[in-house]
Amino acid sequence: MAAVSFHHGTRVFESGETPVLVRTAQTAVIGLIGTAPEADEARFPLNKPVQILRSADVVDLGDDGTLPKAIDSIFDQIGCPIILVRIEEEDSIAETWANAIGSQVAFTGVHAFRRAASDGLYKPKLLVAPGLTQSAPADGIASINVTEAGTGYNADTVTVTVSGAGTGAEARATVGDNGAIASIVVTKPGFGYTSAPTVTINANGSGTGATGTANTGSTMNPVVAELMGVAERLKAMAYVDAPDSTDQAAVQYRGLINSDRIAVCDPKVLKFDTDLALNVPEPSSPIFAARQARMDLERGFWWAGSNVEVAGIVGANRPVEYGAQSNYLNENRVNTIVNIDNTGFRLWGVWTCDSDPLWQFIPVRRTADAINEALEKAYLEFVDRPFSRANLKFMIESGRAFLRTMELEGAVLPGHDVWLLDSNTDSDLAQGIVKLGVKFEPPAPMVDIRITAHRNIASYTLLLNQVAQEIGSGSLAA
Repeated sequence: MAAVSFHHGTRVFESGETPVLVRTAQTAVIGLIGTAPEADEARFPLNKPVQILRSADVVDLGDDGTLPKAIDSIFDQIGCPIILVRIEEEDSIAETWANAIGSQVAFTGVHAFRRAASDGLYKPKLLVAPGLTQSAPADGIASINVTEAGTGYNADTVTVTVSGAGTGAEARATVGDNGAIASIVVTKPGFGYTSAPTVTINANGSGTGATGTANTGSTMNPVVAELMGVAERLKAMAYVDAPDSTDQAAVQYRGLINSDRIAVCDPKVLKFDTDLALNVPEPSSPIFAARQARMDLERGFWWAGSNVEVAGIVGANRPVEYGAQSNYLNENRVNTIVNIDNTGFRLWGVWTCDSDPLWQFIPVRRTADAINEALEKAYLEFVDRPFSRANLKFMIESGRAFLRTMELEGAVLPGHDVWLLDSNTDSDLAQGIVKLGVKFEPPAPMVDIRITAHRNIASYTLLLNQVAQEIGSGSLAA
């Protein structure tokens, strides 16, 4: 206890050395970006996140554009917070894509989701961009060949820029042991490159002589590419719509994406349009996100929003038969909609687009995010505290208590732990660095339940024995 002023009598000092309570953040929050040309600009300004908590909050949004229909699909499933971002609808899809991609610096387009928490709103965890993701450009940067490797490049300083008629392409270089450029990887394909773009390899102080040539072609949807980075920063999942034409087209679309933050949805759903008095196709991504949000609220974020019924639709725009067809889509990590034995339409798929089997399941990715974020936020309490036995003990005990609670809820499996790593050194500790180890395992969804049925001809012997007993007792019915 610190020195205190003189006092004759008793006083109470409340100890600050108390365990820290760890709490997970709200996960059932949908981030929705799209167009609404009739919206009240004061209520729904462009590129600014607006929080929607009930259907009455969107009375000034109008009826046109992608946002009103998506909100209707969401509220058909569940009433949950929506962080809405409105963008300008342009004459061409490429221009609208550009608005959706926005600016990382100005926090426009999909990057507006990143400012929601600092604006005092919920942090979006389930991102959707209906109407903006179902097609892929044929004029993006598909690949970049290294034509001259050069020498003397430093992997930490070399950068690659792509310039030309199009927009949005980004790439990074890998450097070999001898300082030569080993390869150039396209991280964002961009779109609109009608002529061969220029590839510039910037040495930034070291290296010379490397050149590259860009190849245009069919590439990933640029809005999806941008959502990948935003979802990573928000520790969120993005649901995107595939082309809704054929199974093969959906699989090809998915084949361009490798991310545990993206979930591909196909086909579209059919909804009844009261103005047209017709069934019209609508993107299914808002429904997948909303059904996951409902699962978060009713059972927990570690439950998959799959094998659950869908409300507000009259059918699927492209029928998918349960069995070989749905297996083909799911095997290739496309989430779909089926009607099993005429029991109604249900979502069918738990898949991310990650090539690593450890991160192929949506609930596994989201559970790891929720727990990691909760621990990270809780341990902020200990930042700048002095090293002491009590503080180190409370750090460990708080984390262990939280994981025990998560195990009791069913969010993690047994075998979790929090501990001080053996790699902590006197030098690290003297610099204020302390290293903790955390281990836990989210429960994977049971996607393949295998039943082995056996014939049991010994049942005939049991049957004869039963008959003999009943004859002996005189109870055998005629």
